[in-house]
Amino acid sequence: MGAPDDSSAPRLLAHAGGARRVLQSAVREARGMGEELGRLPAERRLARPDPPATGLVLDLGGGHDPFPRSDAVVDKYVDDDFEREGAIARDRPLIVADGQALPFRDGSIAYVISSHVLEHATDPEAFAAEVSRVADAGFVQLPTSVGERVMGWPFHPWFVERDGDTLIFAPKASAEADWEGLHGLYDRSALFRLMFFARRSTFHHSVHWRGRLSVRVHGTSRAQRTAEFDLGRTIEALRTSPAPPLTPELRAALCCPLCGTALRDVSGALHCAGCARSYPVEGNVPLLLEEAAGAFVSA
Repeated sequence: MGAPDDSSAPRLLAHAGGARRVLQSAVREARGMGEELGRLPAERRLARPDPPATGLVLDLGGGHDPFPRSDAVVDKYVDDDFEREGAIARDRPLIVADGQALPFRDGSIAYVISSHVLEHATDPEAFAAEVSRVADAGFVQLPTSVGERVMGWPFHPWFVERDGDTLIFAPKASAEADWEGLHGLYDRSALFRLMFFARRSTFHHSVHWRGRLSVRVHGTSRAQRTAEFDLGRTIEALRTSPAPPLTPELRAALCCPLCGTALRDVSGALHCAGCARSYPVEGNVPLLLEEAAGAFVSA
């Protein structure tokens, strides 16, 4: 029997050291994963609307996926899905209107949800003023400037920062609106999605406001393209696929979006005595937009 090979000892020690480092690294990664999982409940609460149990709740721009508690969806673009992921919902009352000229009486709404809508607005200050006028409180969510840069939505015209509860808008340069970033990785990787939701406040501003939604804007929108409103196609879409009728409470909250006067039902339309405009109603859906208004002719 030969003498032991003393040269094997350093190799064994080296292998043991390497295995120990791998194990230590795995423990650190597992601990880090646990910390990320631990962040999820608080981030989820922050990123979710918290409407009251009673009172009218609107989902402004809710489109294809309105919040379950909302009593109605308000959306301008019924037939154009360019800036959403699917066809607009028809499972609750729908009102065709512009977020920058809402057809509701002052203070008539308990809560307004606006999730991933304000970043599309050409005039965020007008949008914020309108939701503050009609509602007591609400929830706004939109991409942070970090989220906009790393995920990339070409049709969003703004980078948005936050100072306390004030959202600060600055226009994108056109070259910064072309990259779609990490969308593919988000779709493919469960670990990336875990990181995203555990650190959601890095990527999304979630503002729970009461009394007034505070916004500051520096510059003007440079949107390369936006969804388009076409009255004829909208009426045809609503005729083909109607929505449930408005509830009495929702109907009582409506007013003319241009002058604020109460609306009267006249011959299947809504008539404003204040500015003599008439707004069509199709498939139980009032079209309360300046683009849809016609002059009212008394019988």
